[in-house]
Amino acid sequence: MKLFKTVLSASLMAGLLAGTALAQDTTLNMIVIEGGDTTAMQAVADAYTAAHPGVTINLQPYPFAQFFQVAELRLRSGDAGIDLVYVDAPLVASYASRGFLAPVAATIDTSTLVSSALEAGAYDGTQFALPINNSAQVLFYNKALFEAAGLTPPDGLTAGESASQAEVDELASTKRWTWEQVADAAQKLTVRDNGRITTYGFTVEQFGELYQLQTLGESLGTDVVAPDGVTAAGYLDSEAWTKGATFWANLYNQWNVSPKSLGYGEAAQLFGNGQLAMMAGGTWNLAGLTASGVDYGVAPYPYFEGGKVLTPTGSWYVGVNAASTNQAAAFDFAQYLTTSEEGTKLWFDSLQQLPTYKPLLDQISTDASYDGFPLNVFRMGVYDSLHTAKARPVTAAYGQLQDAFRTAFVDMANGVPVADALSSAVKKFEAAAARVAP
Repeated sequence: MKLFKTVLSASLMAGLLAGTALAQDTTLNMIVIEGGDTTAMQAVADAYTAAHPGVTINLQPYPFAQFFQVAELRLRSGDAGIDLVYVDAPLVASYASRGFLAPVAATIDTSTLVSSALEAGAYDGTQFALPINNSAQVLFYNKALFEAAGLTPPDGLTAGESASQAEVDELASTKRWTWEQVADAAQKLTVRDNGRITTYGFTVEQFGELYQLQTLGESLGTDVVAPDGVTAAGYLDSEAWTKGATFWANLYNQWNVSPKSLGYGEAAQLFGNGQLAMMAGGTWNLAGLTASGVDYGVAPYPYFEGGKVLTPTGSWYVGVNAASTNQAAAFDFAQYLTTSEEGTKLWFDSLQQLPTYKPLLDQISTDASYDGFPLNVFRMGVYDSLHTAKARPVTAAYGQLQDAFRTAFVDMANGVPVADALSSAVKKFEAAAARVAP
């Protein structure tokens, strides 16, 4: 704890000192996600440039729905007009395999970063990106709606109560709800008025997305694709995935407890408005839900009865464009953002996403200021990141896998038979993977 507050490692100090010697009048261009991420990155950039008066950092934000396409096009064209790029964890392999990213400078000390997060930024034994933060998924529940339905909510964290890391660990390890319990409660919590649903029992925040739904099949024992990263037959269409996907389809068709085709941010809006009883979503929703005034609690992310507890994880990384002519300066900022006490704390304070910087994780676990709600929810993230987190597949064809998966799960929500949708996804992904994988 004292080390976190007062001492910078020798290698980090050397890096910061080196930063003062950067070429004057250097402009770094960085493409980022529009919204809160841009705000947080600007806070870090402002602090960095204040200490490096010869450096300007120009953020180029794009909406989430457009970001991946823009990043792909600009990197593929060798656009030297960007120096730093936001990289989603599973896309590191795709970008690195095609030469889009420069290998991380050997002078950067990464020993203070969570090893699993660091590994997800590597490809073929070489580090190509540094983790900015991690992510954790939880189950949000509306206390008033449970009370109105006469139901006992899951054990969780809530306003007015404090919880140590040890107490959170016990909650996450022994009192986690199953998906079967979620489905049962969701049916009782869904409210209809003349056939129209006025309150939904449950939804996932990211409709149809692999990031959030990957654990449906993997909790039951089968990965979404083979270790080779290009084979989906026998995996995505396995018995385990058929069971997980059937649960998903039932939410929308048999039980009719979840809203279809939710756009980005709409699930959190429904929950904050009191029109949704339970939401599986990211801890990034904490600030917004607290501000909304809804009386809510937070429980651990569910799993299937008899299955393994697995939780979605992985988030954004920073990479340096291989076509950049300012790589030394770009890596110096990347180091400040991801491995410095000041940079990581500025990012966390602004965006409130689970860190990968180990001294900051230690602070969350031990500092009394995190005992109260909702900050103690990050302790649930600490537990899951150490015990249950499952990263997305490492494959150069991840973009193709994500597209095939999304299509299948959206189709199933709209009534397409599970076996047909999964079979189609397998064929679509394997055909695409054969074209792009090295």
